[in-house]
Amino acid sequence: MGEKHPEQEAEQRYIDAAYRRLDETREKAKQRAAQHARESTTMPGQQYDRDVSVRVALLRAQSLDIGDESIIFGRTDATSDERYYIGRRNVFGEQHEAMVIDWRVPAAEPFYRATGAEPLGLAMRRHFLCEGRRLLGIEDEHFGADTELGLTGTGALLAALERPRTGTMRDIAATIRSEQDRIIRAPLEGVLAVQGGPGTGKTAVGLHRAAYLLFTHRRKLGRQGILVVGPNRLFLRYIERVLPALGESGAALVMLEDLVEGVRNARHEGLDAARVKGDARMTQFLSRAVRDRQGRGNREATFEFEGYDLTIGAREVMRAVSKIRNRRGTHNARHAMLRRTLASAIYDEYVRTVVAKLGSKFALVPRRTGERIIRAEPALNPIADAIWPLLTPKKLLAELLSSRERLRSAARGSLSDAEADPLYRDNGTAWTAADIPLLDEAFTLLGAPQRDRRPADEGEQDDIETFGHVVADEVQDLTPMALRMLGRRARSGSMTIVGDLAQSIGAVPPTTWDDILAHLPAGRGARTEELTINYRTPGAIMDVASAILAAAAPELIPPESVRAGGEPVSYVEGPLRDIVAIMTGEHRASGRGTMAIVVPPSLLVPMSDAAAATEDIGEAVSVLPVEDAKGLEFDEVVVVEPALIVDESPQGLRALYVALSRATHRVRVAYEKPLPPPLPL
Repeated sequence: MGEKHPEQEAEQRYIDAAYRRLDETREKAKQRAAQHARESTTMPGQQYDRDVSVRVALLRAQSLDIGDESIIFGRTDATSDERYYIGRRNVFGEQHEAMVIDWRVPAAEPFYRATGAEPLGLAMRRHFLCEGRRLLGIEDEHFGADTELGLTGTGALLAALERPRTGTMRDIAATIRSEQDRIIRAPLEGVLAVQGGPGTGKTAVGLHRAAYLLFTHRRKLGRQGILVVGPNRLFLRYIERVLPALGESGAALVMLEDLVEGVRNARHEGLDAARVKGDARMTQFLSRAVRDRQGRGNREATFEFEGYDLTIGAREVMRAVSKIRNRRGTHNARHAMLRRTLASAIYDEYVRTVVAKLGSKFALVPRRTGERIIRAEPALNPIADAIWPLLTPKKLLAELLSSRERLRSAARGSLSDAEADPLYRDNGTAWTAADIPLLDEAFTLLGAPQRDRRPADEGEQDDIETFGHVVADEVQDLTPMALRMLGRRARSGSMTIVGDLAQSIGAVPPTTWDDILAHLPAGRGARTEELTINYRTPGAIMDVASAILAAAAPELIPPESVRAGGEPVSYVEGPLRDIVAIMTGEHRASGRGTMAIVVPPSLLVPMSDAAAATEDIGEAVSVLPVEDAKGLEFDEVVVVEPALIVDESPQGLRALYVALSRATHRVRVAYEKPLPPPLPL
């Protein structure tokens, strides 16, 4: 940021004062928590109130802990002489004056949005470059009639971009750009789709939007919460510190498999089966599969009551089934209806039998009492289960996929036999990632079994938990069935979905965002925003990645790199084990942040051995398949055997585009097989 600013010492004193006040406020919150914890209580209600007070005070203290990040990163001076210091938390002085305003409050918007053409009432904007509590430099932007500002705050931005990576994402509150801020502060209602190429900050924008919404809609989202869905565990570990650093703990970070009880570490599916299982036609397929299990007991039913052997004919049984079929409700809820209908039919037969034998109704058990006794009898269970079995999603899907007859029957009207046949597998096979949305869809059809009649399956859920807002990343790789699963979690249809069509490496890539939005709640409308500037990848690297994208999907346009030039991509041909071992050693010796060795799946184990590294992105060197590298960034990337990356991915060159666009500084390509065109470039 150049020479020392004449106001740097004064600003440092102001920052010191803000920190003192922040420390005092945090300490008072801790003291309040300790004081509440010592309060004696005698009544249960008092104990509850005390525990709530302790929790609130501790959460307040926790929210004021910003770790190593700076409390202030900017200042705005308005033409009206109004001045604000912008930072990560609100900090108030002893007279309740605003020493620092939280970056999310409306008064902070001009810091991110003001331009030369639209200064939004500002005379000056100041960016602080800080290292913890120490102010390193100041960058000022003055607004006036002749002001022309392009990319603002470049000193602070470039300093952040040049900082070595640590294996975890840091918040970008200090360097949010105008196009990012517009998305972050968008209204809560409806579905907001964010298209963003490599390095545009789409993941950070999604997380900062979650923090903004929690802050702005505290009353609503404090109760309902926010769900953040990522593509894999590595990604979740990478982003897990962002929201706490922004003072927010009201969001749950999960993978899709975490949303279904009792399914962990789901295996990968064969490509043919995965494509079919992800297709929206699976909704019809599963509905038919459930219907196939209803009303199969077309035989008469026998029941003993009050010493009489009572028989309900097959015609009466099917009349009851038809009646239940036409009622609304989940499969298991209608099972309970069937029990009531059967109990009524059994009681009617009891009346006919008694009257026929005794010629009188005098000795009859009253109807209400009799039906209640019949419904409570365990003997009714096998009768009802044979006609309309209680089912769990796992039981339904396991029995369906392990029966060719059931598969063919369920497929009628939705799938061809050629599509249904690859779904067959042996019973007891472990669940796959493609099964998870099907299990979720099945739950919506089946509902939870009665608690007293729950099947023996472990880990069955009672309901689908919903949230006030859902944020989902890398949605371009979610199937229609997975998108339906996400949409169910958004209580009022409020969602932020982020991704990049160009980085679609799933079984069936979407062509447009409409292909994605078609499977999400549309009651409040949907809108699409685009991030156009690549802050991560230097121009020299992005030129190579862009050439790959042009060959893979010429209709898609990559983002423009804010950093021109940079170190060109280098190519090393030779034995992969030796090359990777040497590069790993060089990187570890240099101490230059993080390095990822991005490999085709078939080379994951041998390259991990060669690098003496694992997939842990917290380490200096990690070895990752392309699909796990999505959404992550590293100081240096080694792309191993591009030809195999292309061959082993359903989307070929797009996977290579993902691999080449992960680095902030340097990319090297190691290969033995001929490079796929247009490499080398």
